[in-house]
Amino acid sequence: MNFLQTYRRHLIFKLAGIAALILAVLSSAYLFMSVDYARSVRKNTLALNERLTAQTATRIEAYWDSLYNITTAFCYSPTVQQYFSVNSLNRLPDTQELASVFSNTLLLNDRILSVYLYNADAKQIASMGKNFSIDTSKLNTDAVMNIRASHLKSNEKRPYYELIFPVYDLNSIQYQKLLGTCVFVLEPESFDDTLQNAQSTEHAVVFLLDSSDCILASAGSSQSCGSTLASEILHSTSEKYFFTQTLSYNDWKIAGFLPESDLRKPDQSLKETQILVYCISLCLLLFLLLYCNYSIIKPITGISAFIREINQNPDSRLSLDRPDEIGTVAESLNQMLDEKQQLQLEIEQVKYLAYETELSKKQAEILAYRSQINPHFLYNTFECIRDMALFYDVDDIAELTMALSNVFRFAVKGTDMVTVENELDHIREYAKIINYRFMGKIRIEIDAENAILNCKVFKLLLQPLVENSVFHGLEQKIENGTVWVHVFSPDHATLCFVVEDDGCGIEPERLKQILASLEIEKNTTKIGVFNIYQRLKLYYDDKFSFDIKSSLKKGTCITISIPRESTAEPEGSIL
Repeated sequence: MNFLQTYRRHLIFKLAGIAALILAVLSSAYLFMSVDYARSVRKNTLALNERLTAQTATRIEAYWDSLYNITTAFCYSPTVQQYFSVNSLNRLPDTQELASVFSNTLLLNDRILSVYLYNADAKQIASMGKNFSIDTSKLNTDAVMNIRASHLKSNEKRPYYELIFPVYDLNSIQYQKLLGTCVFVLEPESFDDTLQNAQSTEHAVVFLLDSSDCILASAGSSQSCGSTLASEILHSTSEKYFFTQTLSYNDWKIAGFLPESDLRKPDQSLKETQILVYCISLCLLLFLLLYCNYSIIKPITGISAFIREINQNPDSRLSLDRPDEIGTVAESLNQMLDEKQQLQLEIEQVKYLAYETELSKKQAEILAYRSQINPHFLYNTFECIRDMALFYDVDDIAELTMALSNVFRFAVKGTDMVTVENELDHIREYAKIINYRFMGKIRIEIDAENAILNCKVFKLLLQPLVENSVFHGLEQKIENGTVWVHVFSPDHATLCFVVEDDGCGIEPERLKQILASLEIEKNTTKIGVFNIYQRLKLYYDDKFSFDIKSSLKKGTCITISIPRESTAEPEGSIL
């Protein structure tokens, strides 16, 4: 009973109970994870081994199929059939053509070292490649293609592979009349790479066996090729897991075994890790209990109580004399309360100054963007006047100069906001200049609703877009072109401006670059689309939309939507 009372009164005992419970849960979790992980590792390893074995079987079957196709094409070529059919005296004229067939066959597979032809009496009649001692006593015993491992040279540690292929007379009425045998000698390493890729663990052993369990190739084993695999290892034991898979093309098998030590190896590592983690957890929990009780829990409780009361008594201060970080927190809290009023005042002043600075910055950026447009357009117009003066000797230049004067007067006016009607009058003056410059080839058509002519919009919103349509969309076009300017209000809160042309259009990749540059570029030397977009962003923040659609050889359409502001008194015509 006394223990329960003590447990309830002291937080340290509760923390100790929680720590013991955490350790018990960790131990149970570690034990469960160990068993489950070992089972999972074994299952995954065996699954991996099964997949690797199936993939190896597929590759060997593909290699067998490739060799079968090569030997079939060689042995039943007209040249080889002719060479088998004639006697030794009549074979001389066919020797050169047969050598060509030999060479072509050797080039098809770099693992083929030599090719031999034997007649029905097992006598060699032709060969090409390296010289080997072929055992002819068993040449005519196989009715179909077969591969066997043989020591063809006494000084070689590994045997070569003999591919024996019976050749039948296709022109004979007798079924399976044997003309002779073709022998291909393959490199000893023909199957090494394939079997090495089949090893699923570090100490895994894999064999390639023929129908009599003779080892054709192996990986991870010291047993020599050509020997017969002992029957006592062809099954699973407590020390190894045996597996086998038979190939579909022949009676060959892929067999091998995985040491159980490889399958259990991750368990030992996991157990060591679990013990280490368990010990570290125990030490950390004990240390945490002591630290929480004496250095954190008690001081934090006092600070928490002070914070709860600070709203009721703003003039109170925390009294906690400690040299460590908690004491620093208490001192900083007192200092923060002392400086609260002054800090709030300074924050308000900083906010006000930042607001004024941002306004000044935006105003400067707006003026900078607007100032870029005037000289750029003025230079183009003066060039137009010079070209027309050289080309024409008439009074039309006077009207062109008047239009230029009106456009320039509109551009340099002090106000930033104009009516839609003023902006469209500016476009009409600009259209006169374009009409003279291109001799009527390019037309600018304007369509606007009367109800929105007195709505406010910032100056030079449309002229740079129209200029882009003329000089980037229509100037390169051989036929006549048109720029359409539509201004309308889809609802009572929105103004919509559309500038569309039937020019050469924009390539898709270039259009993506233009749209991306509108947000990431900060180059104040650019004009046109980028200038308009930045001015819209400064005027309307995120309350506008800007869209560009273009098709090659069809044209470009730019659509701008802005808030419809209250109507203003018309400022008069720019004429």
